[in-house]
Amino acid sequence: MLSSNEVVKWEWQPFNNNIVHNGQTLRIEASKVIKYQNSNQGYSFDLKLWKPFPFSANIGWNWHKSWNIPELECQLKIDNDFDHHILNTLTIVANLYIVKHNYDKMEMESIGCKGCPEGVFRNGISILRQLKFNTTSYKNEYQKFQIVVVISQINSSQQYVIDAKCSPYIFVDSRKHARQQALNNNIQLIIDPFLPENLDKEFVKKERKNQPKGLLKVDNTIQGLINYFTAPNIRHKIKHPLFLAIKFDKCVKLYLQRQNLVKNSKDIILKVQSILMKSNQERQYSDKGMALLFQIDQTNELEFKKVYEITQIFENDIFMLYTKQDQIPEDYIPIEETSRLKYYYKQLYPNLINQKSGVNYSSENQEEQPIIKQVTLNEKENENQIDTHLQIKQCQQQTQQQEDINNNQLINYKNQLSYYYNYQQQQQQQLLLLQQQQQQFQIQQQQWYNNMQQQLQQQQQYYMMQQYHRFY
Repeated sequence: MLSSNEVVKWEWQPFNNNIVHNGQTLRIEASKVIKYQNSNQGYSFDLKLWKPFPFSANIGWNWHKSWNIPELECQLKIDNDFDHHILNTLTIVANLYIVKHNYDKMEMESIGCKGCPEGVFRNGISILRQLKFNTTSYKNEYQKFQIVVVISQINSSQQYVIDAKCSPYIFVDSRKHARQQALNNNIQLIIDPFLPENLDKEFVKKERKNQPKGLLKVDNTIQGLINYFTAPNIRHKIKHPLFLAIKFDKCVKLYLQRQNLVKNSKDIILKVQSILMKSNQERQYSDKGMALLFQIDQTNELEFKKVYEITQIFENDIFMLYTKQDQIPEDYIPIEETSRLKYYYKQLYPNLINQKSGVNYSSENQEEQPIIKQVTLNEKENENQIDTHLQIKQCQQQTQQQEDINNNQLINYKNQLSYYYNYQQQQQQQLLLLQQQQQQFQIQQQQWYNNMQQQLQQQQQYYMMQQYHRFY
């Protein structure tokens, strides 16, 4: 989190990724050399903005769609070519792309820009001017954009990428109040209590229209979390920390500062909502008192990059986000027993709505207001009933799992019986066929024997006739 006196520096970073532009995939892979007369020339490349982008602690670098993008000066120098003699004999161009992340394919998607995004180098300088953003961030699910500048050399109708750099993330809106409206909408998705049925709802991610049809399950894994926040069919994604900690408890962990830690799960829910409301009212509240840890495989670069991009859409000054456990301050304690949190949240949802509306509920030394159609129990009896309820639910889950196992075993047994039965049928059919072949062979042998006997008889008769004629 930035302090009030910390200065953020605009820095261009190397770019090496695919850009989908006008339906074509451009592979941006810099060669880092300039080709001249069958030799590779070293060079230096620099970018300068004639006017800086404004920076806000809430949303970072930002711009308006109606404003011209600051003029961008591209400077290119070849080593030991001070008068640009070599450079002026070559055709080298600078192309500008406005891109956003395509989370499904981990590519950059060009959103286009207004104006001419290409400039030819003259005396080592190419200036890109009179350009505007083509769309806004809040029309693209609050995504931030990046400016990518690609330097290419054209030689014999072939184009080679020399170098490429990208800007920091930029939030773009169209009106003065649009930025604050988008930010407020994002904050409301974080602090507003969510409907309890969302904890049991089975979400799915539907592919886009131009992709093959299919459904991706949003399960309790880091990939399920990625599917949830990248699903185009889930329009209003819940960013409440309790939702993330309960729905994705195997990959998201909720931490509270030690001084905010309370004794039971019911008070934890009320405390979390209280922290959210307080942080929303006091944006400069430096000590957030709450943090979320996204437990990811640090060796999986693709997974790490996706989760890092997901954390950027929260855009809040309410709680802290981490992807490494050793980065969490020592006085922050993890919250366990998410099954209790899930049970209590369904009970306390009316209280949370009232708390957001301005009715303060104290969970310590005060009796809770009775919930409609529920009997008021003392704390000890309530805890016992919760434990009993959870145990019954666990037993039901175990019973269901055992039934599933038994059903699978029965299905396997039936499959084996069917296999053996089919095998026996095949064997019998083969045996019957063999018997038929043997019978046919015996019949053929008998026919051959009969033919031979007949031929012998004919020969004997012929011989007898010959003898008879010779005698007479």
